[in-house]
Amino acid sequence: MQAHIDGTRRQLGELGAMAQQTEAMERRILSIATQKLDQLQGQLESARVAAMTGDDDAKSKYADLVTERGRLQQVIANARAVLGNA
Repeated sequence: MQAHIDGTRRQLGELGAMAQQTEAMERRILSIATQKLDQLQGQLESARVAAMTGDDDAKSKYADLVTERGRLQQVIANARAVLGNA
């Protein structure tokens, strides 16, 4: 019986360590995604102005930036939800 108890305690310890690693990785993901979003926000205004000139390449670049912004916002929202900061 003691062997089962010791095995369960060991598994709980391992799960606790894994939970800490997961939380640390989510915090890292949140940090990186936030930094990338800040960089992207700086590019969006000039890309929007260029897209309004009618150049197809500029329109495509702006659309790509808007799509990337949406992805980053989803990543940030997911990380915050996992971390309980939603």
